[in-house]
Amino acid sequence: MDLIQLWNELPEEARNNLIRIGLAALVLVLIWGLRRLLAMIVVAPLRRVAQRTNAQWDDILLDAIMLPARLLIIAVGLSVGVQILQIDTSTYVFVQHLIRTLVIVAALTAVYRAVDALAPSSPRLFRVTGITITERLLPFVRTGVKLLVIALMIVIIVQEWGYDVSGLVAGLGIGGLAISLAAQDTIANLFGFTTIVGDQPFVVGEFIKTPDVEGTVEHVGVRSTRIRQPDQAYVTVPNSKLASSAILNWSRLSKRWLNLTLVLNYGARRVEIETFLERVRELLNANEKVEPDSIVVRLINFTDIGMEVLIRCYITLPDWGEFTAEKEKVYLELLRIIEEMHLRIATRSLILEKGGQFMVDASEIEAPPN
Repeated sequence: MDLIQLWNELPEEARNNLIRIGLAALVLVLIWGLRRLLAMIVVAPLRRVAQRTNAQWDDILLDAIMLPARLLIIAVGLSVGVQILQIDTSTYVFVQHLIRTLVIVAALTAVYRAVDALAPSSPRLFRVTGITITERLLPFVRTGVKLLVIALMIVIIVQEWGYDVSGLVAGLGIGGLAISLAAQDTIANLFGFTTIVGDQPFVVGEFIKTPDVEGTVEHVGVRSTRIRQPDQAYVTVPNSKLASSAILNWSRLSKRWLNLTLVLNYGARRVEIETFLERVRELLNANEKVEPDSIVVRLINFTDIGMEVLIRCYITLPDWGEFTAEKEKVYLELLRIIEEMHLRIATRSLILEKGGQFMVDASEIEAPPN
């Protein structure tokens, strides 16, 4: 009797609200009881079909849509229940909002789970979408897409229930601006990391040179990259600075450039110069490590101290140590030809003739040893 009296004492609006809540709860209980039956009718046949195939992507995709499928079943059950119960207008509007919310959550949950199902690795992502993303960058892409899906879900659901999201978006924008200003260095380094991993101007173990540092890359982190210099100094460079710098990667050479200028004394006769040029060409052509099409041996200039002879070619040895050893052999052979022909070599600052000793003016445009 007390409950009946308490019920009668409640305002009419409160009683109507309680009735609507009770009816909604009853419908949910009925739907929850029928959920397994509906799942067996809809999901079980799909799972049997997926088990008959040898591919794994259909099994992964089916697991991803299980929860969205259950939510859609609940939404369908609610829609049928509303039609059967013939509830009042306000309750009907409430249930319609709830049904649409379940559909929104189901759809975006399917997208959320499909991110892991369709992009567990870079090769599979390429096969499905045709997009190529570096394996190390893929976890960041997946996380970013998931966060975007969650934010989109929240905004759509809030808007579905009739709330103005413009104030929320503006508040989030102001908060995001404050956070970005406070953590701009961290964000810049993160974007620098994505640039390094995405473009791959270098990888761990390669020798690089920038305006600020040169050495062997030992570690590429989210915030910074660590480089071991030739003098064994360990340098940590922020990724934002490294990504915006010009990077010279000496480890990706297929060949190295030999660039030499000899200055012959004017005492040499024209025939001797022609013979010297021909012998140098023969020397380089006979070398298996020299690229034949790259050989340039020319008399290029008359200076105040002598005649400049340009000698250029590519040596097909990318390793610095092997290249310098081969370059040494070429230089020694050049000195042998000079001695045999009794030519005189001059520098830009001194004309040489000291007890039969010869000196060479050589300019080599090459990198430090790596």
